[in-house]
Amino acid sequence: MFFLALVWAVVLSRFAIMRHLAIKTSFDLGFFSQIMWATTRGALFYQSLMENSTNALSGHFFPLLIVLAPIYGIWPDARMLLVLQAVILASAAIPLFAFARRRLGSPLALVVVLSYLLSPLPQNIALADFHEIALAVPLLMAAGGALLDKRLRATLIWIALALLVKEEVTLIAAGFSLYMLLIQRRWRAGAFAGIGTVVWAVVLVKWLMPGWSANGGGSNLAQHYGILGGTPLEILRSIVFRPASVLQVVLTEHKGLFLLQLLAPLAGLPILGLPALLLALPTLAYLLLGGDTTLVSIRHHYSAALLPFLFLSTAWALQRLRTWHPAAGRTAAFALLLATALGLWRWSPLPIGRAYLASDFVVSSETQATRQLLSSIPPTASVAADAPFQPWLANRWLLADILTPPFVQFEPPIQPDYVVARTPGDYAVTDPVYPWLIQDTGAKLLAVPRFVSVGRAPDATEVWKRQGSDRDVMLHRYDASFSRGLTLVAAGTPPEGPAWDGTLIVGKGAVVPIWLAWSAKNRLDQKIAFSLHLVDSQNRIVAQVDQEMGAGRFATTLWHTWLNNPVLVSEFLLDVPSDIPDGSYTLLAGAFESATITTLVRPDGEAWLTLALVKPSP
Repeated sequence: MFFLALVWAVVLSRFAIMRHLAIKTSFDLGFFSQIMWATTRGALFYQSLMENSTNALSGHFFPLLIVLAPIYGIWPDARMLLVLQAVILASAAIPLFAFARRRLGSPLALVVVLSYLLSPLPQNIALADFHEIALAVPLLMAAGGALLDKRLRATLIWIALALLVKEEVTLIAAGFSLYMLLIQRRWRAGAFAGIGTVVWAVVLVKWLMPGWSANGGGSNLAQHYGILGGTPLEILRSIVFRPASVLQVVLTEHKGLFLLQLLAPLAGLPILGLPALLLALPTLAYLLLGGDTTLVSIRHHYSAALLPFLFLSTAWALQRLRTWHPAAGRTAAFALLLATALGLWRWSPLPIGRAYLASDFVVSSETQATRQLLSSIPPTASVAADAPFQPWLANRWLLADILTPPFVQFEPPIQPDYVVARTPGDYAVTDPVYPWLIQDTGAKLLAVPRFVSVGRAPDATEVWKRQGSDRDVMLHRYDASFSRGLTLVAAGTPPEGPAWDGTLIVGKGAVVPIWLAWSAKNRLDQKIAFSLHLVDSQNRIVAQVDQEMGAGRFATTLWHTWLNNPVLVSEFLLDVPSDIPDGSYTLLAGAFESATITTLVRPDGEAWLTLALVKPSP
């Protein structure tokens, strides 16, 4: 059994690392890698990728993860977490084998363990980046086995450790308490465990997690359940008083397939494993009640807490069948192996399965070039990066997601030293050199940092370095409202352009760089183009530029897919005619619908906003 678990851990580690080398890992691995890196340097559970607090425990409660920090310190690399996760998941076979052997003997216990190791469920979890809930799998396996064997002290020890892995385990602990009370009729033990669980839940949600959050927020457990309510109490009320809404959420094709994927590789035996399967109900309930389809996808980590109870109930079912008739137990064991093999073929993410995605494991010369490019960024630099690059950049103090202005979430806001993005491709954004999203701090002058490209890989991954604060573009505030919820926030020129002091002195025949910052209060379903017109005293146009933000790369229809209330900046190059007569001119700004050329208007009915006076010079 130990040899089988070791082989499983080696194989899954290899494929997890290959996926990482192919740059297919993402935010979660970067998040936990930074936490481990910082913890080994004395900053316990520090992270910079999530907002509101630099303490990761403000969003999810996983203090037990600290036991991995010394091991991570030996090889401070995201790949170490992938190896540790595979080993942790493989180790769950030990308490499973012990439980099954006490009830079935070694041969059938080995069959149950083999079904676990060959199941597509733990395989998918091992390849889904890294998540703290994997640490709960062996703990819950041991706790569940102890509970079913009526070993109270062992049950309490294992479930107490599991409670330090994630806040959702509190629901599982509540299920353990109810099992003691209603199924085992152990009134004193059940009451003790139940009261302890309630007290722990209150302390955790009301004091511990809010205490680590900058804004007093606690667990984000309810974020997936918006259709049933925004708080745990609202969700509970919906379950009790709106059963039709609950059925509408639960009875979907996605969730039916999810249940099939859970039970089919086990030949449906967990159903015969009642009442042991009841321990899975709390986890199954919060997965099925969620509105997010990733909660019920075996390719994600959310089903991890179900694994112990599915396989413990399978062992329970085999014992029940063998007690009924020895031949029934042997037949069920054979059916289990056959179903496991079919599940492996149908849903395994490994090459043996139909769900295998070869592209996820291709380590090409392009990905090697990208990794080399990423390694060129100094470890002391702050970085804003697309999600796939974050695991490779996690060993630093300041790392942030590229679509979260001002990139690095601290007060005062910190602009990154480097920006990393890929265009085009999965998780890609368009060139962030600008036009790009910025943060409107409300200051009179809107500072726009500028970046210069310092490297590009063959797969279109590019690294930009900030030029320095002396190269920032300082935009003057206008806050001029237009129809469709658009606002011209600010305008100005870069340091190398003419001074923006009310009157622009421009050279005849010059190309004048003018920067505009626009925001959209509402989601826009049509593309909007923006205009700069240079007009004379007779309101005749002598020069103009009309374009969408970023010369079309940043369509207004996309703005709210990136951020609520976004502020975008774009450079508009105004060609001043070489034969423009001397005199005074007016620079106007406006906007129109690209498809219909319908002009947007301001609240006073005017279509144009005066930005500045312009005087040409020889």
